[in-house]
Amino acid sequence: MRTDVQAVFSAAATEYGRGNPLLLIERQETPALLPRLEGRDVLDLGCGDGHYARLAATLGARRAIALDAAAAMTALAPPPALVADGGRLALAAGSVDVVVCALMLSYAGDPAAVLREVARVLRGGGVLVRSDLHPEASARGWRRSFATGGGTLEVPAPPLSTERLRAALSAASLAVEDWREPAVDGRLQPEFERAGRRDFAALSGAPLLVVVRARKGAVHG
Repeated sequence: MRTDVQAVFSAAATEYGRGNPLLLIERQETPALLPRLEGRDVLDLGCGDGHYARLAATLGARRAIALDAAAAMTALAPPPALVADGGRLALAAGSVDVVVCALMLSYAGDPAAVLREVARVLRGGGVLVRSDLHPEASARGWRRSFATGGGTLEVPAPPLSTERLRAALSAASLAVEDWREPAVDGRLQPEFERAGRRDFAALSGAPLLVVVRARKGAVHG
């Protein structure tokens, strides 16, 4: 995670998730692509407040690890919670069965390096479930901003194009099994209003997220 991004998330930690319509859809769509987690080792990569680590534990994971570059975020997550760079994961090769990477990859300085690290720590046949802002929503003006006690902080974090994402997954030997592009729809209108946003009509119908499930080959370094 870039230093400027880390600083924003550290400042925004106590307000994370408030006034963020993106999370409403993301937290419906990402779990729909998760494999069975019972008895598995799960990494919540870019964990934020540890939402997916908690979910994994609830669903019977043997171990649910929360990892984020911002210590202020890992402080909110359930243990074990690690502070580490997504491009240099502090985990052994082949040590987890499932990686959840929610709304994180566009913040990475080198997204391809993060995906290579994901492939390294996954066991053969392991699964990555990844979500992020859709590049079209970004092009239409969706900004990555967070409320803090002193106002609103914005991070310039343009998402990968769908072509670059597919290429980076393939280069990391992560084979796409499911690819979804949920749009801005009526589910979000009340959230836009609560967040004080006035761009619902302008964004309605635009693809909001890219949510992907990809699997590591059974034989991979």
